[in-house]
Amino acid sequence: MTTPAVPGRAIAAWRILLIAFVTIYCALATLVARGLIGGFGLGTVDCFVMAIATLIATLAVLPMGAIIDLPEALWQHWLPERRWRAGRCPTCGYDANRALCPECGTPFARPPAYASNWHTLRRTAWVVLPSWAMGLAAGLVLVHFDERAFMSTVATMRRIDPELREHSHERAWPAEFATMTWAAGRGFFGPPPFDSPKTAHLGAGAGAGAGVGAGAGAGTGIRFAEAAPLEFDAAGVAPRTMFAGVVFADVGSGYFAMNSGFSTK
Repeated sequence: MTTPAVPGRAIAAWRILLIAFVTIYCALATLVARGLIGGFGLGTVDCFVMAIATLIATLAVLPMGAIIDLPEALWQHWLPERRWRAGRCPTCGYDANRALCPECGTPFARPPAYASNWHTLRRTAWVVLPSWAMGLAAGLVLVHFDERAFMSTVATMRRIDPELREHSHERAWPAEFATMTWAAGRGFFGPPPFDSPKTAHLGAGAGAGAGVGAGAGAGTGIRFAEAAPLEFDAAGVAPRTMFAGVVFADVGSGYFAMNSGFSTK
């Protein structure tokens, strides 16, 4: 049986619509990946990780073979089936309830049902791969502009307030769960959104603990009251101990973490 032709404009319009949709999806996935991995700036490693993460995210759109083949399914299967049920030629629609259509010569038989095949996989690849590349590029551009806008904001704030020590801001949608941060002495960075608060607290205080100890001994005005004695349990771990109104913890691990954000060994 002759297969009805599919209008080229219908195929082109549908493929372009799908490419636009998947491109937007990949761009948003790139922004989310940037928020999840953290960091600041578009280094080679960061771009590579975001590219892999976005490519993995496109696996969610691979099972859309029937959607990709929608023009073929309509013109080559659904319309011929409808014509055949109405007693007309499945190919040309002529009233031909007989063995052969007198108009086009197509046998009057039920059209085959739609089924995905390797052509569907090939069409899917032709839609997904270019969309992934364009979406990744668009996402990286959006990440770049978002971070540049934050850098400009920090520069303006520092001109207004030279004593500014730190500033944070949410990333652009849909990565609002993550933040960009600038800190004096460290510069710009993007902490991963799921860092443990305890880990971040100790990490931020580790570098400042030595300065606090040195400043106290050099007469910088910092004075500590007499500390209560540490009492270790059988496991060698000290409980929380008050030291001049500052809480020390994790003695067993070798760190004294103060609630002010400083720490010392």
